Amino acid sequence: MSYIKILLCMALLLAGNSSVDAEWPYDDAPRSRGLPLEVGVRVGHDYDGDAPSAGGQMRIPIPRLRGFMLVPSADIYDADEGADWQANVDLLMSSGPRGGFYAGLGYGWVEEGRDERERAINQILGLRLPIGRGGMRAYVEGRWTELTRDTVFRLVGGVNVPLFRF
Repeated sequence: MSYIKILLCMALLLAGNSSVDAEWPYDDAPRSRGLPLEVGVRVGHDYDGDAPSAGGQMRIPIPRLRGFMLVPSADIYDADEGADWQANVDLLMSSGPRGGFYAGLGYGWVEEGRDERERAINQILGLRLPIGRGGMRAYVEGRWTELTRDTVFRLVGGVNVPLFRF
């Protein structure tokens, strides 16, 4: 079942890339300004562990690969046995500088009350929307995390603030 999700996500990435070649939104953006580095906070819910979460992230645009962002993030979950955490590094394909749907894959490290940290594979599907004229972006995303043959679903939402452009 998890391989089907991975193949579906990769198909969405490839289909999205080929369908926007004709009118890529980054072609209209001025070359000198670039895309902003963003930081933000987020809250969410782990539906499998029935635990709320809070965390933060940074969105780093990759100038040579327009439309792609490197997104390191971390979350703390309030589980029954105590606080658990997850740190991630995800690669997202954005729909454009003004927002829209995005998808991606990533790698994570999870601490769930075990003796050792567990490695995880993330699959992300989300929606980004602008808030006002200051460049802030709200987002909501579904995250499927593969943990030792178990799939954990987490719904996360938050706000990102642009810091500077490069």
